[in-house]
Amino acid sequence: MAPDVSRRRPRRPAEPPLPRAQRVEAYVRAVQQALDSVPEETHTAFVQEVLSAGQIVVAGRGRSGMMGRAFARRLGQMGLRVWGLDDTTVPRLGSGDLLIACTGSGETPTVLSLLRTARSGGARVLVVTRKPARAETAADVVVELPVPPSGGKVFPLGTLFEASLLAYLDQVVVDLVAALGATESDLGARHTNLE
Repeated sequence: MAPDVSRRRPRRPAEPPLPRAQRVEAYVRAVQQALDSVPEETHTAFVQEVLSAGQIVVAGRGRSGMMGRAFARRLGQMGLRVWGLDDTTVPRLGSGDLLIACTGSGETPTVLSLLRTARSGGARVLVVTRKPARAETAADVVVELPVPPSGGKVFPLGTLFEASLLAYLDQVVVDLVAALGATESDLGARHTNLE
């Protein structure tokens, strides 16, 4: 039986809210503003926490979780001991370990529960969020990426947060690579060959 695609299509095609060139400009501007808003001392503290951690778990759900998993992969390619939340071998976190939580809303129930669990085990907690109201109460470092929650009515759901999240975490990677004295060949040597 063929899938019913009538539910996926609007009854009347809608015009995009902005021409493509303006959408690209709005997207890039939103990501740039979010990254520029992170205080240097907060960014430095985030990088230092990662450098001093024994074991690291990166957590998030949905598309925020996907951005977190991309970050975890880069950390692993730098030789750090890191797991994504959905890995089947995630270790117990304790003193000297680190949980990095990615949550656009700052209220994702699973992520908030993980924050409490990690803290109760003695681990440090970093949070990257669009809305830090609840998350900051259980985090050692909070990076706020302020973007419109609905993408300014142009981009669906959390698109601008997720793009800003990936861009921010990639900036952390650049600083970690420099701090560790890692080279492109070092990272490449740890890149999977099972692709």
